Amino acid sequence: MTRISWERLAALAGLAFVVLYVAAFALGIEVGASDREILDYYASSGHRAKEVVAFFLIAGAALALVVFTTALRCLIARVEQETSMLAALAWAGGIACAVLVLAGNALSRATAFAAMDDKFTLDPNTRRLFEDAGFLLFVSGALAAILLVLAVSFAALRYGLLPRWLGWAGFPAAALLPLAIGFVGFLVFIIWLLAVSATLAFRRLGT
Repeated sequence: MTRISWERLAALAGLAFVVLYVAAFALGIEVGASDREILDYYASSGHRAKEVVAFFLIAGAALALVVFTTALRCLIARVEQETSMLAALAWAGGIACAVLVLAGNALSRATAFAAMDDKFTLDPNTRRLFEDAGFLLFVSGALAAILLVLAVSFAALRYGLLPRWLGWAGFPAAALLPLAIGFVGFLVFIIWLLAVSATLAFRRLGT
């Protein structure tokens, strides 16, 4: 594939990640904190259906991230030529993030899938455990993405892969990713990914 093709693929995949991820959270899944709220929530077929939709949307977003990361790895490897260290770091960080998002998504939605079985008896504490474990996997994914963001930033500054302003912007973005524990990091990653995708989509080859 040509450089422009990899750029377009990365841009489309990055945009797909943002759209699918935002769509999943736009479903407004709010379970509630009390035992009664948890039990009532999963007793509703409508709520379970929303969880299933969210599962596939987030899974799709994770797969789009794999494509985005792979396309970026190819772009970085071309400009690095010999060492390809930044390409390897970007790929490792992006793939690790995608895998952790897939795992966290599965754990977070497991209760809804299990509740579809009439033989299943829900324990609210089990749901809390699964939800917390899933959330921590999502947070771990944001931490893994630090490698992706930093590698792309260094490639932008050293090889001109992206505009220098976007390269410099990657450093505060990477520093904020640990705040995924409070959801801020997820927002930062989405904004960074959208900025990279938009830049790759609209710039001309050779600029």
